[in-house]
Amino acid sequence: MKLRARMKYCLTGTPVENSVVDLKSRMDLAVIGYLGTEILETQAGELKTDLLNTTVAIPFLHVFAVLTTLKQVGNHPALYLDRLIDYPDFASGKSDLFCELVAEALGAQRKIVIFAQFLGMVEIIRLYLTSQQIGHVCLTGSSTNRGAIVKNFNTDPQCRVFIGSLKAGGVGIDLTAASVVIHYDRWWNAARENQATDRVYRISQGRGVSVFKLISRGTLEEKIDQIIQRKKDLAEAVLNQDDAIVTKSFTREELLELLDLAV
Repeated sequence: MKLRARMKYCLTGTPVENSVVDLKSRMDLAVIGYLGTEILETQAGELKTDLLNTTVAIPFLHVFAVLTTLKQVGNHPALYLDRLIDYPDFASGKSDLFCELVAEALGAQRKIVIFAQFLGMVEIIRLYLTSQQIGHVCLTGSSTNRGAIVKNFNTDPQCRVFIGSLKAGGVGIDLTAASVVIHYDRWWNAARENQATDRVYRISQGRGVSVFKLISRGTLEEKIDQIIQRKKDLAEAVLNQDDAIVTKSFTREELLELLDLAV
């Protein structure tokens, strides 16, 4: 990696047998810095050691920081590297799929609402739409003219896309001009996501609404999706089933724990 050269080639006769991590050493040689460092792997290893030690308090702040980094990697390399304006220089399967969805929806004359957790991702999406000359509005926590932004999207035929951070755009507004919702990344809480989607499902909505939730395969996002689904299944079980049926679904240990709380 310390060799100075105008061009480098890296050749391997071994296929990817386990995971894409097998190629990291080759990438580190051919495209230095593209895949980052192992700073993240080290942090995760230390946290796993602490979590396995029941005598140590769970370092929630550090865990959240590592999980946030992993979510950024799954979203877009430019987001993780904080090189938002250079986003076209990086490859992202999720971003490619997102662009296809946007093109198909606009081609079908449908307006789109896009939610993302990270402000940096909101900015990348805004930069992309601007480069494609697609009319859009953007709503984040720093926006001071929420009403005008929402009105512009709902009434202006040339304003085709609404981009919002999940926290700022997921409550208190009606976006009934849209009939496509794209969640670029997943939130930990299904109720928060559903609340954001419901900005389009309002009383005056007269069209069917298509909802897409993007997940990068083989990343933290798949695990988040599983957690969200378990929470959703639990909520539906509690709300939709008879009390006796729900009670029978608890294990012996769970029932003992509940009874201990009642004493």
